[in-house]
Amino acid sequence: MDDRKISVVILGVDGSDVSLFAIKKYSEELMESNHHVVAVLVGERTDVAFNAIGPLDKSLVKALIDAEEQKISEKISRVKTCMDECKIKGQIVRAYGEPGPAILDKATELKASFIVTGSRGLGKLRKTLLGSVSSYLLHHAHVPIVVCKMPS
Repeated sequence: MDDRKISVVILGVDGSDVSLFAIKKYSEELMESNHHVVAVLVGERTDVAFNAIGPLDKSLVKALIDAEEQKISEKISRVKTCMDECKIKGQIVRAYGEPGPAILDKATELKASFIVTGSRGLGKLRKTLLGSVSSYLLHHAHVPIVVCKMPS
Protein backbone atom coordinates (compact mmCIF):
# COMPACT_ATOMS: atom_id res chain seq x y z
CA MET A 1 0.00 0.00 0.00
CA ASP A 2 1.31 3.45 -0.92
CA ASP A 3 1.20 5.70 2.16
CA ARG A 4 2.10 8.87 0.27
CA LYS A 5 -0.40 11.69 0.21
CA ILE A 6 -2.57 11.83 -2.92
CA SER A 7 -1.47 14.59 -5.31
CA VAL A 8 -3.90 16.09 -7.78
CA VAL A 9 -2.42 16.54 -11.24
CA ILE A 10 -4.22 18.67 -13.83
CA LEU A 11 -3.85 17.80 -17.51
CA GLY A 12 -4.85 20.76 -19.67
CA VAL A 13 -6.31 19.07 -22.75
CA ASP A 14 -8.27 19.97 -25.86
CA GLY A 15 -8.34 16.66 -27.72
CA SER A 16 -5.66 17.74 -30.19
CA ASP A 17 -2.61 15.65 -31.08
CA VAL A 18 -0.53 18.07 -29.00
CA SER A 19 -2.59 17.47 -25.87
CA LEU A 20 -2.55 13.70 -26.46
CA PHE A 21 1.24 13.94 -26.73
CA ALA A 22 1.32 15.70 -23.33
CA ILE A 23 -0.84 12.94 -21.81
CA LYS A 24 1.57 10.30 -23.12
CA LYS A 25 4.63 12.18 -21.86
CA TYR A 26 3.00 12.53 -18.43
CA SER A 27 2.37 8.76 -18.33
CA GLU A 28 5.92 7.94 -19.45
CA GLU A 29 7.89 10.38 -17.32
CA LEU A 30 5.84 11.83 -14.46
CA MET A 31 3.02 9.47 -13.47
CA GLU A 32 3.16 8.07 -9.96
CA SER A 33 0.79 5.80 -8.05
CA ASN A 34 -0.25 8.57 -5.64
CA HIS A 35 -1.43 10.90 -8.43
CA HIS A 36 -5.09 11.60 -8.99
CA VAL A 37 -5.35 12.93 -12.55
CA VAL A 38 -7.99 15.41 -13.63
CA ALA A 39 -7.98 16.14 -17.36
CA VAL A 40 -9.57 19.56 -17.88
CA LEU A 41 -11.14 20.10 -21.29
CA VAL A 42 -12.35 23.62 -21.90
CA GLY A 43 -15.45 23.73 -24.07
CA GLU A 44 -15.88 26.79 -26.23
CA ARG A 45 -19.06 27.56 -28.10
CA THR A 46 -17.27 29.26 -30.96
CA ASP A 47 -19.77 28.54 -33.74
CA VAL A 48 -22.70 29.69 -31.63
CA ALA A 49 -20.92 32.88 -30.55
CA PHE A 50 -19.82 33.82 -34.05
CA ASN A 51 -23.17 33.05 -35.66
CA ALA A 52 -25.34 34.82 -33.09
CA ILE A 53 -25.58 38.12 -34.96
CA GLY A 54 -29.02 39.33 -35.98
CA PRO A 55 -32.38 37.69 -35.38
CA LEU A 56 -31.98 34.23 -33.93
CA ASP A 57 -33.75 31.24 -35.36
CA LYS A 58 -34.21 28.74 -32.50
CA SER A 59 -33.66 25.75 -34.77
CA LEU A 60 -30.40 27.25 -36.06
CA VAL A 61 -29.15 27.92 -32.52
CA LYS A 62 -30.07 24.37 -31.48
CA ALA A 63 -28.28 22.94 -34.52
CA LEU A 64 -25.16 25.00 -33.74
CA ILE A 65 -25.19 23.94 -30.09
CA ASP A 66 -25.68 20.29 -31.06
CA ALA A 67 -22.75 20.52 -33.50
CA GLU A 68 -20.51 22.04 -30.81
CA GLU A 69 -21.56 19.36 -28.31
CA GLN A 70 -20.67 16.70 -30.89
CA LYS A 71 -17.19 18.23 -31.34
CA ILE A 72 -16.65 18.34 -27.58
CA SER A 73 -17.86 14.74 -27.19
CA GLU A 74 -15.36 13.63 -29.84
CA LYS A 75 -12.55 15.46 -28.02
CA ILE A 76 -13.52 13.86 -24.70
CA SER A 77 -13.54 10.45 -26.39
CA ARG A 78 -10.02 10.99 -27.79
CA VAL A 79 -8.73 12.07 -24.37
CA LYS A 80 -10.41 9.12 -22.60
CA THR A 81 -9.00 6.64 -25.11
CA CYS A 82 -5.50 8.07 -24.67
CA MET A 83 -5.75 8.02 -20.86
CA ASP A 84 -6.98 4.41 -20.97
CA GLU A 85 -4.15 3.36 -23.31
CA CYS A 86 -1.64 5.05 -20.98
CA LYS A 87 -3.25 3.40 -17.94
CA ILE A 88 -3.91 6.78 -16.34
CA LYS A 89 -6.47 6.63 -13.57
CA GLY A 90 -8.47 9.79 -13.27
CA GLN A 91 -11.34 11.74 -14.65
CA ILE A 92 -12.15 14.18 -17.41
CA VAL A 93 -13.98 17.36 -16.48
CA ARG A 94 -15.31 20.14 -18.64
CA ALA A 95 -14.68 23.78 -17.93
CA TYR A 96 -15.92 26.84 -19.77
CA GLY A 97 -14.46 30.17 -20.84
CA GLU A 98 -10.95 31.05 -21.90
CA PRO A 99 -8.75 27.93 -21.60
CA GLY A 100 -5.88 29.39 -19.53
CA PRO A 101 -7.98 30.95 -16.76
CA ALA A 102 -10.42 28.00 -16.76
CA ILE A 103 -7.59 25.50 -16.23
CA LEU A 104 -6.11 27.63 -13.45
CA ASP A 105 -9.51 27.96 -11.76
CA LYS A 106 -9.89 24.18 -11.75
CA ALA A 107 -6.32 23.73 -10.46
CA THR A 108 -7.03 26.16 -7.61
CA GLU A 109 -10.38 24.54 -6.83
CA LEU A 110 -8.83 21.06 -6.66
CA LYS A 111 -5.61 22.21 -4.92
CA ALA A 112 -3.50 20.71 -7.70
CA SER A 113 0.17 19.91 -7.14
CA PHE A 114 1.08 20.70 -10.75
CA ILE A 115 -0.32 21.16 -14.25
CA VAL A 116 0.72 19.39 -17.45
CA THR A 117 -0.05 20.86 -20.85
CA GLY A 118 1.12 20.57 -24.42
CA SER A 119 2.61 23.23 -26.64
CA ARG A 120 2.37 23.62 -30.40
CA GLY A 121 5.55 25.69 -30.43
CA LEU A 122 4.02 28.76 -32.06
CA GLY A 123 6.42 31.39 -33.30
CA LYS A 124 6.62 34.69 -31.45
CA LEU A 125 4.27 36.55 -33.83
CA ARG A 126 1.64 33.78 -33.93
CA LYS A 127 1.80 33.42 -30.14
CA THR A 128 1.26 37.18 -29.77
CA LEU A 129 -1.69 37.18 -32.17
CA LEU A 130 -3.31 33.89 -31.19
CA GLY A 131 -2.28 33.64 -27.58
CA SER A 132 -0.88 30.53 -25.99
CA VAL A 133 -2.46 28.54 -23.21
CA SER A 134 0.90 27.17 -22.08
CA SER A 135 2.38 30.68 -22.00
CA TYR A 136 -0.60 31.96 -20.01
CA LEU A 137 -0.25 29.12 -17.51
CA LEU A 138 3.48 29.72 -17.12
CA HIS A 139 2.91 33.39 -16.31
CA HIS A 140 -0.15 33.09 -14.05
CA ALA A 141 -0.06 29.74 -12.22
CA HIS A 142 0.84 29.38 -8.56
CA VAL A 143 1.83 25.73 -9.02
CA PRO A 144 4.52 24.16 -11.21
CA ILE A 145 3.72 23.82 -14.92
CA VAL A 146 5.10 21.07 -17.13
CA VAL A 147 4.96 22.02 -20.82
CA CYS A 148 5.39 19.14 -23.25
CA LYS A 149 6.48 20.46 -26.63
CA MET A 150 5.61 18.12 -29.42
CA PRO A 151 8.51 17.45 -31.79
CA SER A 152 8.03 18.94 -35.26
